[in-house]
Amino acid sequence: MSLKLLRLLAGPWLLARRVPAYPCPRVPASPACGVPIVRRLASPLLLALAAVGATLGTLGPGVGGPGVTCDELYHVAAGKALVTALRHEGFAFFSPRHIAENFDWPANGPPVQPPLGSWILGWTHYLLDPSPDDPAVISVAAARFAPAVAFGLLVLLIGWVATRWDGPVAGTVASAATFFVPRLFGHAHFAALDMLMALGFTAAALATAEAVRQGGRWWAMGLAGAVWGLAMLTRLHGLLLVLPALAWIVYRLRRRSILPACVWTLAGMATLLAGWPWLWLDPWRRFWQFAGTGIHRQAVHVFYAGRVWDDRAVPWHYPLVMFVVALPLGLLLLGGLGIWSQRPGGRRRDDCLKPGLPAQAAGYRFVLGTLLFVLGVFTLPGMPAYDGVRLFLMAFPLWALLAGAGARWLVDHAKLRVWPERRRLWWLGCLVALQAVGLVVYHPCPLSHYNLLVGGLWGAEKLGFEVTYWGDAVDESLWQEVAVRASGERIVFGPNLAPFQAVGVSFASKSLAEARVTIVGWDASWRAPPPGCHLGVFYHRRADLERILPAIRGGRVVAKRSCQGVWLAEVLEFR
Repeated sequence: MSLKLLRLLAGPWLLARRVPAYPCPRVPASPACGVPIVRRLASPLLLALAAVGATLGTLGPGVGGPGVTCDELYHVAAGKALVTALRHEGFAFFSPRHIAENFDWPANGPPVQPPLGSWILGWTHYLLDPSPDDPAVISVAAARFAPAVAFGLLVLLIGWVATRWDGPVAGTVASAATFFVPRLFGHAHFAALDMLMALGFTAAALATAEAVRQGGRWWAMGLAGAVWGLAMLTRLHGLLLVLPALAWIVYRLRRRSILPACVWTLAGMATLLAGWPWLWLDPWRRFWQFAGTGIHRQAVHVFYAGRVWDDRAVPWHYPLVMFVVALPLGLLLLGGLGIWSQRPGGRRRDDCLKPGLPAQAAGYRFVLGTLLFVLGVFTLPGMPAYDGVRLFLMAFPLWALLAGAGARWLVDHAKLRVWPERRRLWWLGCLVALQAVGLVVYHPCPLSHYNLLVGGLWGAEKLGFEVTYWGDAVDESLWQEVAVRASGERIVFGPNLAPFQAVGVSFASKSLAEARVTIVGWDASWRAPPPGCHLGVFYHRRADLERILPAIRGGRVVAKRSCQGVWLAEVLEFR
């Protein structure tokens, strides 16, 4: 009896002696475990504050910032109109008659955009508006504070999520990879919907990933769906999240996915309906009427591969190529490493034993899938794609998360661990800091940035890319030259992409107002400058400039805005 008892007690020890021993590494704590949240978010918070400060310091068209772009006046005016109507009408603003007056487009058509972006720009403008009841008083610079703050929130959000998923190194690099993208930084300066959309879409995608990571609890899915609804209220592009989000919910939750998917969808659609009074009068018909406006509208010209295209006829690879050449090269490589690190077996064995890390790695896969889906949509035949990367700006913060994962994988790589950790971090910091050079080199025209893969802006022009497209290169320094040479006169401006573009430029320039200069938008049917206009201002949007060039070829250049030897805007004097 005693022998059997001894064998029973010694059994586990004897079995352990017979089974080969595999080394079990010491499981470290989760990257953020036990570290106060303030310390965890210190670097992303500092980078977010730096991003807001850098944007505000170069915000106004008259203080070294970019010129007024095509859409800004329309969006600010629309926001001011909504705010003014609400202030004057009170609760009557939500009556059917006032809804029809305040939201319908001419001829009872759908509005150009959902209202949330206009509300944000309108209230921001109201805080600095000297004449809040005068619709003729518009300050584009005042409304630009909203996208500047949204940019800082985006930098902080990306850094916070990357820190939670992969630790402080990933969080710091991810924040920097958002801040240091010149085209993203450029859109933070403009009173338009693009930066607001990038923030809303990214927040909705990450909220969905977090809700799924927590097991698809109904309240978490409801909150994530509400954030998605806010993204749709900002711009139609929020609809692009539907398929990747629902696919991810079904893939991760399997049989338990029906209720979470329904809650997420209903919360998003309810938020959209509640926040858009125009839909209240006929929700189903008006929703599909508005959804059709994203495709059925006047074509926009695009210059790509050395020729002019309609936006629905551009080659399928246009969005993919533009995304690749618009990213700083180092951030492009770090993002590629981040994708590589998420492959099966790509993480170290001790990483895979960290609490919760498999779910976080799954989050990276959702981010990559959403990014590829967004870019893939714009490659479809007949899908409009134009203005560089503006329509899929949300792809860049998603890539920044992958860059953060790549940075952490690089620092922890086995072949680099022979170096002290401080040296590895120092070299990584130098690599990431170099990516900010584009912010300085391309100032104040960051929308003209191209990376080293195409030789910068100089190489991009030679390869047939568009060097500028939105009029931001026409800054106050050029208008000062115009004010001196054409005081009290009329001048022409082109390409004039919309009826309100030339008017918006007039509103924003103090020099033009003081010199009483009148701006006339160039009409595409003109064969020569109109009589009485001996000066013209033109920016280098080749997609629409090609038709103007024969009429202005004899003009003498009296002022110019250039970058890397490529002219972006010119003041011409006609004889």
